[in-house]
Amino acid sequence: MALRLNRQMMAVYSYFLVWGGTLLAIQLGIYARDTPHVLLFSSLLLFNILVFVAIRSGLSKVLPDPSLTMPQMLSAIALVTALLHYAEEMRGAMISIYFMVMTFGVFSLDRRKMIGLSVVVLSAFTGLLVYEAVYAPHRLVFGIAFGQWSILLLGLVWFVFVGGYIHNLQQRIREQRESLRDNHSRLEESHRQLHEAMEKLAEIAVRDSLTGLYNRRHFIERLEEVIALAERSHEPFYLALIDLDHFKLVNDQHGHQVGDDILQRFAAVARQTLRRSDVLARYGGEEFIALFPEGSDADIAEVLERLRETFASTGHDDLVPGLKVTLSAGLTGWRPGDDADSLTKRADDALYAAKHLGRNRLQVA
Repeated sequence: MALRLNRQMMAVYSYFLVWGGTLLAIQLGIYARDTPHVLLFSSLLLFNILVFVAIRSGLSKVLPDPSLTMPQMLSAIALVTALLHYAEEMRGAMISIYFMVMTFGVFSLDRRKMIGLSVVVLSAFTGLLVYEAVYAPHRLVFGIAFGQWSILLLGLVWFVFVGGYIHNLQQRIREQRESLRDNHSRLEESHRQLHEAMEKLAEIAVRDSLTGLYNRRHFIERLEEVIALAERSHEPFYLALIDLDHFKLVNDQHGHQVGDDILQRFAAVARQTLRRSDVLARYGGEEFIALFPEGSDADIAEVLERLRETFASTGHDDLVPGLKVTLSAGLTGWRPGDDADSLTKRADDALYAAKHLGRNRLQVA
């Protein structure tokens, strides 16, 4: 809209410029004294006010030509033709104003419309010459009139050629711009899909496919990072090994599909029970490992007890009527000089003790 309004205002400025030149020409005797300049220019400016309102309000958007280029140019052609009637001996120079009008169509009209406007211009000037030949033959010099008509024709042919070339060039530039915009959009979409694919690959690399928990390799990497931090800060952390009791019996009696469902349900219960700072991974089979980087041993024991009780009370009647599964856990804290193997070994010993003492319990090393 801004571009259309700017073009329209440029046309208005041009009319004021021509009006000023007309007033000066009347004073100098170049134009006839009876030139109705006020009526001509006022009518044209009133028409341009209506055009401005139509563009500014958006009413022109429903039209094939939202800029209303053709109506504006036709009104300007009518004005120029009327001025030429009063131009007397300055008519030859004033014909160039036709070309000023045609300039406004170069950047917005295709070659077919430029040809149409050229025919209108030539017809208007021809009509003026015929009118004067009939009603004012004393003012018409055939040789001069024919020369002016020929110059106008050549100028219009040039405008049609150049205007068509510029319009085609603009069209190609517009198509290239749209193509670049489409390519940019496709590149952005490809980048987004690639980013999502990389995120999925990263998740696959660190997640267990069945439970969605971290896998063993990723957990060991995190554990080694926490050990390195603890060696510098001397702040303790805790590690727990968790094993589902009699899980092999569940698989043997009810099938591996039921066993997989139980593993997934444990993972869901653990996500809801453990804290946000805790890290849980599937260590292998029905065994899980948890890292507690924050909190005291009493706090962590309380969290593990809550997990044990919640899972033990979880029913699986939809899988096997009356089926209950419990867990045993071994908990240990980091000591100076511990590495991943020694820490895991101590938690595993505590887990073994929990199972030896009857299962469904937490044993602290």
